[in-house]
Amino acid sequence: MSWDPQVYLSFADHRERPIGELIARIPPIEVKRALDLGCGTANSTAAIAKCFPGAGLTGVDNSPDMLAQARADLPEAEWIEADIGTWQPPHGFDLVLSNAALQWVDGHDELFARLLNALNKGGALAVQMPRNFTAPSHLLLHETVEDGPWAEKTLPLLRRAPVDDPEIY
Repeated sequence: MSWDPQVYLSFADHRERPIGELIARIPPIEVKRALDLGCGTANSTAAIAKCFPGAGLTGVDNSPDMLAQARADLPEAEWIEADIGTWQPPHGFDLVLSNAALQWVDGHDELFARLLNALNKGGALAVQMPRNFTAPSHLLLHETVEDGPWAEKTLPLLRRAPVDDPEIY
C-alpha cells in the first residue's frame, strides 16, 4: 500500500492528539535514545523530540515517500525504511513508541517481545492502537467486503480484529 504524505498531513490535527496523549502517559524517565515505529512523516517523532530534547531519534517506516517527508522535516533523526513487523530493533532504546501503526502488523506476541527486548533497563514501551473494529462503520465495511462482487479480491485483505483485548497486552 502506498502512502501520500500530503494527504496524510491534511489530517495532522486529528493525528497529533493521540500522540500527545500517549506521550503524556510515559513515566518520568531519562530518554537518551528513542525509537518511533511507523513514524510516517515524523509527527510523532517531532513530539518525542519536543518532550525529550537531546534524545537521539530513530524512525522506522515502510513508505519511502513518508520517510522523505520525515527527513525533510526532521533531518537530525535517523530514518530507516523497513517493515516494522519483521524489522529487528537493536537493543539500547530508552523509549520505544508506536502511534496507530501496530494494528497493521500481525503476530503481536512476537512483535511485543522484540520491542521489549530493545528497551534499556527502566525504559518505556508506549503504544497506541485503535480498537474500534466492532463499530457500526467497521461492521458495515466487513459486510460490503464480504458480499460484493469484489469479495474474491478484497476478502483476503480484511482484518477483522487486528488488536487483542487490552488485558492480553
